[in-house]
Amino acid sequence: MTIEEAARRSGLHIHTVRRLLVQGVLFGYKASVGGRRRWLISTRSLRHYCDPINGFLLDLRGPKLYLRRLADSQDDGD
Repeated sequence: MTIEEAARRSGLHIHTVRRLLVQGVLFGYKASVGGRRRWLISTRSLRHYCDPINGFLLDLRGPKLYLRRLADSQDDGD
């Protein structure tokens, strides 16, 4: 998918998606689309990055209460 589509699906800004590609956080490659060189992004890497359990939220500072609640409910057999 293109950067524009990835930004729309994820709710991230276009510049943020581009920065994540350059940093290697998202997997993608440049290809010729309609005579222009454009980034194409792996749907799987975007999905993994935006996942609330395994994704970018783990990199943010602050408590991860939702993770504790999820782990607690799994321990109780729910």
